[in-house]
Amino acid sequence: MAVTERLLIAKGGTVSTREIAEAAGIAEGTIFRVFPTKDAIIDAIFADAFDQEAARAELAEIDCGSDLETCLIQLVTSLQRRIQRVLALITAVGFHQPSGTDKEKFQEQRQLGYDSVAALLRPHAARLRIAPEDAARHLHGLVLAMTHPMLTDRPIGDPAAIVDLALNGIAQRPSEPETRGS
Repeated sequence: MAVTERLLIAKGGTVSTREIAEAAGIAEGTIFRVFPTKDAIIDAIFADAFDQEAARAELAEIDCGSDLETCLIQLVTSLQRRIQRVLALITAVGFHQPSGTDKEKFQEQRQLGYDSVAALLRPHAARLRIAPEDAARHLHGLVLAMTHPMLTDRPIGDPAAIVDLALNGIAQRPSEPETRGS
C-alpha cells in the first residue's frame, strides 16, 4: 500500500494498475485478487489515511509525562504528518471519501481523533484555561491552519512555534519587552 500511495501522489489518479503492479514488484493480476478495481485501491489508501485507529496508536506512543510543551510538540508533529499525508492525496486525486463511509462515520472518526488528543491533555488540565476536549479541537484547528498550504501564505508552521502560540497566544507577556511587528 505504501508503494501505491507514493505512486498515486506522484502521478495522480491517472496512474494505471499496471504501473502500480510494477512499482510493487507484483503481477497486475495479483492486484485484482485483492482489489476489484483501481477505485477500490484508492478507497483503501484514503481509508488508511483517515483511519483513526492508526492515529490513536501513534498518539499513544507520545510521552506526555510532566512536560506539557514537549508533549504538545510531539503531538503537533504527529498531527502535521497526518495532515500533510491527507493533503498530498487530495492534491493528487481530489477529495475521495472512501466507499461506504457516510458523513456520520466520518464525524465519528473525527471525534475519535479529538478524544485521543484530549486524553493526552488531561494530565495537564490544571495548566489549561479550557477543558482538554475543547483544547483538542482548538489545537486541531490551529495545526490545520498553520499546516495547510491554502490556509497560510507562510511555510508550514514549526511545531514549537505552533505550541508557543497555542499556549501563550499572541499577546505580550508583561515581563517581555514590546516587539510589535517582528
